[in-house]
Amino acid sequence: IEGTTERLLLPRIMKMIDEEQLEDKRLGSQYVSVMEVGGAYAHIFFDLLEFLELRALIITDIDTVKLNNNGRYVSCHLQEGQKTSNACIKHWFDDPDVAPTYLLAMEEAQKISGKRRLAFQQPEEKDGPCGRSFEDAFMLANTDLFPFSGLSMDEREAVAWQTAKDVKKSEFALQYALNVPEWKIPRYIRDGLVWLAENDMPPLTIVPLSAKFVA
Repeated sequence: IEGTTERLLLPRIMKMIDEEQLEDKRLGSQYVSVMEVGGAYAHIFFDLLEFLELRALIITDIDTVKLNNNGRYVSCHLQEGQKTSNACIKHWFDDPDVAPTYLLAMEEAQKISGKRRLAFQQPEEKDGPCGRSFEDAFMLANTDLFPFSGLSMDEREAVAWQTAKDVKKSEFALQYALNVPEWKIPRYIRDGLVWLAENDMPPLTIVPLSAKFVA
């Protein structure tokens, strides 16, 4: 995961996912570690994950940016985005200029590589507004709590993005982790955690201690 908000909310989210899972597909019954990497740099750990043969879900932000009048890329809501500034996403698709439109149109299989799966913001419904980071994605997923009604899709994205910029991440996370009883998990996180929970890996082969190995 990227940062504070995801770290504080993920235990609550995992419990919510487990309430809908079969008993043998619950994350709470598996050995799950949560690692905060402090930004969009999870790809640095890919070689280690592969060496350890660990199944891993990478939850990151789509981080859309556009050129400003000074020729510099600055953050923007998704509909204005020209590319992503997210190093992990660029590494995953081997494309420094991968476009947000391409990312939203891709098949789920393209987000899976071996035992790794990438999860970044997606619209809650087809052709709906989409967040740039966790906070605005959360707002767009919870329209009862954040009613951006009467606006176009582009306007809803922009308002959610501007609103999310003003929140204090730790306070936001704790509010919904502890004080608000019901809310919806953003789709990109839900889909990723359900994939992780399925964990359809072959069973571990136990070798008896009496077995002898010949070099």
